[in-house]
Amino acid sequence: MPRTVRPSLPGAPSPALPRAQSPARSLDQPVQPHAQPNQPSIRARDQWVDTAKGLSIVLVVLLHTSLWLRQADMERIEAFSTLNLAFEDLRMPLFFAMSGLFAAKWLRAGWRDLLRGKLALLAWVFLLWQIPIIAYRIIGGELLPGMVATDLPQQLETWAWSPLRANAELWFLWALVGFFLVGRLVRNVPTGVLLLAAAAVSVLWSGVLWQGVAGWEPGEIRHLLGTGFHQAPAYLVFFLAAARGSSLMRDGVARLPRTAWAAVAAGWFVAFVWLDVLDGHRDSVGVEFLGQVCGVIGGLALAVTLQSVPAVARGLAHLGRHTLEVYLSHTTIVVALACVLYLAGSPLLGAPWAAWTVVAVALTAIGLGLLLGRAAGRTWLLQAPAAVRRLAAAGRPDAARRLDVPR
Repeated sequence: MPRTVRPSLPGAPSPALPRAQSPARSLDQPVQPHAQPNQPSIRARDQWVDTAKGLSIVLVVLLHTSLWLRQADMERIEAFSTLNLAFEDLRMPLFFAMSGLFAAKWLRAGWRDLLRGKLALLAWVFLLWQIPIIAYRIIGGELLPGMVATDLPQQLETWAWSPLRANAELWFLWALVGFFLVGRLVRNVPTGVLLLAAAAVSVLWSGVLWQGVAGWEPGEIRHLLGTGFHQAPAYLVFFLAAARGSSLMRDGVARLPRTAWAAVAAGWFVAFVWLDVLDGHRDSVGVEFLGQVCGVIGGLALAVTLQSVPAVARGLAHLGRHTLEVYLSHTTIVVALACVLYLAGSPLLGAPWAAWTVVAVALTAIGLGLLLGRAAGRTWLLQAPAAVRRLAAAGRPDAARRLDVPR
């Protein structure tokens, strides 16, 4: 894990930003702030971190694929419903935790570097990639029997409100913007106090609001708040904990034998996936949070254990280093393939092929997303234009300095 970068002294020039990276992109890999000359060298990137990120994005793609293919009149597949439910406590908490592992350097960087680097990228792709979402929601609503038909003005209104009320699949990027801002604003708050407060927010959010309050149903609350506000506060603690404890986490993983991590992974799988020890208690305050904590631990243990299977670990790690392009594009690809299968009257949407179809469509979406990253990694599709970076940094006390980015 890269060591953190100390904030610039008042009046000192901000560090220059490096040249644009290769087309490979990850949700934690936009332009990085330089370490100052007196800083230690950057720590090598551990493969298990990328393996964990790859595992998370695979689970996300499988979830969305199984849900969107049902809009094409595919019958419900019990195995995938069980899989998605079993890994619910792991999927997003682990994804946010792995993003937090790479956040420490940004949370200690100057405001200008943070705004024109990390946040400009996240905000840009969040807004830009809602355009294909608008397209597939309109087209899919006309072609697929399970989708609600929407028109362009309705979708444009949703897009216009998205910075304040994030919806659809890209809410994760919206949440990351907020998490980075919160992390930067509270960087001087003691870690123990900060994590206790964030944990309390998670417990109350997932244990009270998600269950419905004051006569409101959970679905009504979600519709009122939008997906982003409805989901994000419950995950803030995992992002902040990983950001504040990144070195401790990586050192702990390195010191504990891989056999011990395998035992932890097996124990989590049996207890929380197979037996579902929290079943029947999910509505109790704090139980959802406990399950998510165990999900992060189990996910870390699984990622470390998979290093014993080099081919699988390398494949997931490669995917983990390219999460951005896959995350942005996969639902558009999935809905497009669902339309083709439905209009063709494909028997692949029915038994006994349906489960294999979900896997095939998910893998296709991942593969095409990776190809997109290779083809468009240096373009404005996956990088914020210079004008956007300058706009993001405008108004900061250090924004009057030179804002051009070496290329």
